[in-house]
Amino acid sequence: MSSSAPAPAGFARRPRTYFDLVVAAYCVVLVLSNVAATKGVAFGPVITDGGFFLFPLAYVLGDVVAEVYGFRAARRAIVTSFAAGLFSSVVFWLVIALPPAEFYEGQAAFESVLGPVPLIVAGSLLGYLAGQLLNAFVMVRIKARTREKHLWARLIGSTLVGELVDTVIFCTVAAPVIGITTAADFLNYVVVGYVYKVLVEVLVMPVTYAVIGWLKRREPTYGETAVPGAVLAPQR
Repeated sequence: MSSSAPAPAGFARRPRTYFDLVVAAYCVVLVLSNVAATKGVAFGPVITDGGFFLFPLAYVLGDVVAEVYGFRAARRAIVTSFAAGLFSSVVFWLVIALPPAEFYEGQAAFESVLGPVPLIVAGSLLGYLAGQLLNAFVMVRIKARTREKHLWARLIGSTLVGELVDTVIFCTVAAPVIGITTAADFLNYVVVGYVYKVLVEVLVMPVTYAVIGWLKRREPTYGETAVPGAVLAPQR
């Protein structure tokens, strides 16, 4: 081939990994939960928000990432989803600020639903960063001691710490936005939210176990990098 011939079309090789799919799910769950959380929900005396069934999934995904890919990968996933949540908040703010067309009659409804989202996102992202980073850190530190055994201890221990910090921070910011003004309702909001999220992670633990095991068997590099104080896992 002559030197004047054009270079062939080039592409970057994407390593075989499921990490990018998990991160995409991470981002979707966080963005949707931030929007859903703008609606206050009551089941009798139990007060929560519309994102109650979504946000615990973020911690399940966080456990999966920390267990399979380690703390650095978990931190990258957390920062990426944080950026997605922040970007969605900015987009909603800009769309609300745009002048509505004369024929558009939904401006007030649009603002009432999505207007509080930036405030909700502020609390959610602050809690999310602190809670998820603690969740991943505790997960990896326990794994350094338990190695490949006692996954249940890592899942529960990291959840108890991460969800507590996350819930307190988020509820403090979100409570006035969704209409919680009394101390009793606020305590209800925090306690119920925390207990609920922990229970969800415990109940879905069999699914978390299955997903983690599936990923460990299919990630070709799993076990090549050891957690400090741990032994290498056998290659699968």
